[in-house]
Amino acid sequence: MNTNPNLIRRRILQALALSPMALSFPWAIGKETTAEVKARRQYVDGVWGQVHVYSVIPEVIRQNALMCFHPSPTSGNYFRDYMLSMGTDRMVFAMDTPGYGKSDPPPEPPAIKELAENAAVTLEELGFGSRGGGPVDAIGYHTGCLIAAELAIIRPDLIRRLVLPGIPYYEGKARQEAYENYAKPSEKSSDGKHIITAWEFWTKNLLKEGVSLDRITEHFADQMRAGSNSWWAYHGVFSYEAEKRFPLVKQPVLVPNNYAGLEDASRAAAKLMQNAKVIEMPELSKGIFDAAVKPLVKVSRGFLDT
Repeated sequence: MNTNPNLIRRRILQALALSPMALSFPWAIGKETTAEVKARRQYVDGVWGQVHVYSVIPEVIRQNALMCFHPSPTSGNYFRDYMLSMGTDRMVFAMDTPGYGKSDPPPEPPAIKELAENAAVTLEELGFGSRGGGPVDAIGYHTGCLIAAELAIIRPDLIRRLVLPGIPYYEGKARQEAYENYAKPSEKSSDGKHIITAWEFWTKNLLKEGVSLDRITEHFADQMRAGSNSWWAYHGVFSYEAEKRFPLVKQPVLVPNNYAGLEDASRAAAKLMQNAKVIEMPELSKGIFDAAVKPLVKVSRGFLDT
């Protein structure tokens, strides 16, 4: 197999029936893009319909491609700034998990394994795996950590390395309690109190980290777009038997451990994996993909560029 990265780039674009300049709709509004780095959006087929994918594709590729798996209930747009910073020398993708963003939803709350199977189909449709693009690296956050880890287990041919900050590792009684608290529809009222509650959640957690109101509005809008089914991913997260699945992850894993409430869980999860390294980052709290892009990019590159 010819593994020249720029030949692979052309093959992937050809497989998608796109010229390098065909998708010229910049989703990174207000962010600088150059002739060398193009931010694009596209749809590919998935298990339950179409999957919406954000992509950053540079003119010259020197590193392995990277797929991003977002937390719930947001979308691939969650990784916007991170993608633009990482995408100067590699293709970077962020798919909307089915039922979130602009991806078609499944017919019922999916398990993490089903979401990972959908991710495998999406990567193959993008031209990776047996279609010539080989494996990709992956980064996940919260829900995205579990999808990325499960994908690495069921399709090791598609995943080379993993970066997993903020791992929602629960087991036993703690997992059952979390399921009962989160895996259910939120109450709605005609006076819009549920909307105010969601808005206050985002502002309370992100304003103090220096995230702008414009950016907070984007995340809030993603939650509103998910509608009544915005809780579906939590069914998968809090029914996932991570203590049985994580030991099956064989790929190298980096855990940048930000202190936002899951630092102990992330350490415990890393101990279960065969080849995981934790980097303690206590200076980082919430909103890291908006407020701490530079340190995340630095540790990601240090791990993925080897």
